[in-house]
Amino acid sequence: MRRLPFLLAALLLLTGCGITPSPVTAITAAPVISTEPIWAQIYLIKKGRLTLQQVRVASKTTEDLMRTLMDLANHPVESGQDTDLYGMRYQDVDSEPLGQRTQRMDPDNKSLVLYVTLRGERELSRVALAQIVCTARMRPEIAKVQVNITRSVSPSSTSGRRTCKEFHDLAPAGAPS
Repeated sequence: MRRLPFLLAALLLLTGCGITPSPVTAITAAPVISTEPIWAQIYLIKKGRLTLQQVRVASKTTEDLMRTLMDLANHPVESGQDTDLYGMRYQDVDSEPLGQRTQRMDPDNKSLVLYVTLRGERELSRVALAQIVCTARMRPEIAKVQVNITRSVSPSSTSGRRTCKEFHDLAPAGAPS
């Protein structure tokens, strides 16, 4: 009797589960990591006006576009171009359909409000706000942009929903509206 459990266990190990394995079939090509750089356009400042600059971004997402714009505020940029976003840090981006907070997000919706949240203690200048809004509006799905600033000392603030058209005096010809 003592040998019976051992014999049963050995028998089970030898017989397996009774299912024969199927051959491996490749459905698509294996995923490959691309080392090709991804480029996007952002707005920097030259002589007090917005100017387009092509920069390398981590991905094509709006989040990476905004993160890259904000990172340039703390790093040197090309000679003659500048940014007025110094002292501000990227915190978050979120989006929703324009005018409908409760509607389900539809990836094909071409009229989204982008909420950009920054951390910093200062107020954004008009040209800094134009940099963010016009850069975000380069994405065809973004209709309006709202910049929110969280502060640790003074109260937080919001820019309201903006379009690049409001900064027509700062933007170059052909800028998104």
